[in-house]
Amino acid sequence: MRNFLLLLLPFLISCAKTPDVRTLWHNHQAVKLQNAKNWEASQHELLEAFQYDPFQPELHLNLGLNLELRKEHEKALQQYAASEKYALNAFQKFVSRFNRAQLLGRDKKIAEALSEYQRALEIVPSSKEVKTNIELLMQNQKSQDDQQKNDQQQKDGNQNPQDQQKDQKDQKDQKDEKDQKDQKDDQKNKEDQKKEYKPNPKYQPREFKGELSPSDVKKILDEIKQQEQKIRAEYNKKNDYKERPRDKDW
Repeated sequence: MRNFLLLLLPFLISCAKTPDVRTLWHNHQAVKLQNAKNWEASQHELLEAFQYDPFQPELHLNLGLNLELRKEHEKALQQYAASEKYALNAFQKFVSRFNRAQLLGRDKKIAEALSEYQRALEIVPSSKEVKTNIELLMQNQKSQDDQQKNDQQQKDGNQNPQDQQKDQKDQKDQKDEKDQKDQKDDQKNKEDQKKEYKPNPKYQPREFKGELSPSDVKKILDEIKQQEQKIRAEYNKKNDYKERPRDKDW
């Protein structure tokens, strides 16, 4: 589509406003220099032409191509947009949209490129170039999506053997570390349980040596009888004090 840009010089004559002769001259020189791939000198000639006719759409188209060839894509897109803004006929608008679409497609901006191609078809619905480029763009997009999908599957399924070994080693180390920690915890719990239920030697039960002797039994019974008598005596003494009638106080 770059040929459109290099062949726009005759259309300058057919514009509603006749361009300045100096514009025609500098644009002609720019096209010659651009064909010779002397892009810096070509740009200089175009900038000279802008001094006389800054709103000529063909100048913006040619400057856009110059910037595109110099890999200044953002600036090129701006010039193509300006050429559409100042376009004086449908053909100039079509070329502007087509150039924007092909540049966006080269920059992998698929959605924006397809949108610009559709806008170009609004002007020339029968354009085979636009339809062909749309089809190629969609095929390329599908191929890229398939390639990315395959790359991801290969990355997930066919990982580098060294990386696989490293991952396996890391997983094994983590498992071993966890097992060691669990063993330490179990050992500690067992030790705690032993400490908790270990009988204290100070409070061991006395050994039972046999039955009480008759003298031991008699001694215990005597002590119980004495305690019983003592308790009864104290009880009677309290009751006797409570039941004794008081002397008359008259």
